[in-house]
Amino acid sequence: MAGSEQRMRATMRVTEERPATPGTLLERGMEILGCFDAGHTALTLTQIAQLTGLPLSTCHRITTTLCNGGFLSRGSDRRFRVGTRLWTIAQQAPLNDRLRESALPTLARLYEETGENVTLAVLDRGQALYVDRLVGERSVPTVIRGGGHLPLHTTGVGKVLLAAQTDAAIEAYLSHPLPRPTLRSITDPDALRRDLAEVRERGYAITRQEMSAGSGSVAVPILRGGTCVAAVGVVVHMARLDVGRLVATLNQAARVIEAGLGDEG
Repeated sequence: MAGSEQRMRATMRVTEERPATPGTLLERGMEILGCFDAGHTALTLTQIAQLTGLPLSTCHRITTTLCNGGFLSRGSDRRFRVGTRLWTIAQQAPLNDRLRESALPTLARLYEETGENVTLAVLDRGQALYVDRLVGERSVPTVIRGGGHLPLHTTGVGKVLLAAQTDAAIEAYLSHPLPRPTLRSITDPDALRRDLAEVRERGYAITRQEMSAGSGSVAVPILRGGTCVAAVGVVVHMARLDVGRLVATLNQAARVIEAGLGDEG
């Protein structure tokens, strides 16, 4: 038994020490970078290993390489954070280059008019990616910030983005378990299909305490060449959820943003 256990341990050591191919290293590097999100902005090496399932020695080797390249940084608290090189590269993406640049002045005016949380989001791997967000002292607290993700079916901007997809894409989304942040979140597939059909018909989405208790949202699509490329919305306290007024204001903002984007992709 002892000899068998020794052979197993030796095999494990050989497997761990075997050089990884460039493709494998790239995949592992992406796994490590993917650990960082709104809820994990600073991570220890042990936490990264736990989140990725990679051996500690592998995480140490790859994080060192990422730090040397500026993709990660390590503070005096020995925690890793996203490096400035990632931010610099991200600024070159068409999403930031056109959409955010075109939308920012309009988002600022929208905030001045409403005094509420203003959000701009795009579809990203089955979630709503918040490209930008403006908040103020009067705004109701929210669980999202710029660069973060939230479920499509529980947010106004997310419902707009989901409703704009093909029926097949919607069915694929509904085939997975749907998170339920609050008791009012719509997680029944049939109920969500009906809700999305209404979004398509009326041209805007509404949520009522589906992402967080006490708040609701209204959102409209941003079109480019007839295709929904983003959604703009406001998150308000339920007592201030004046749908008609907010839809009219949001539609005006969306048209301005669309004009800045142009018709060609």
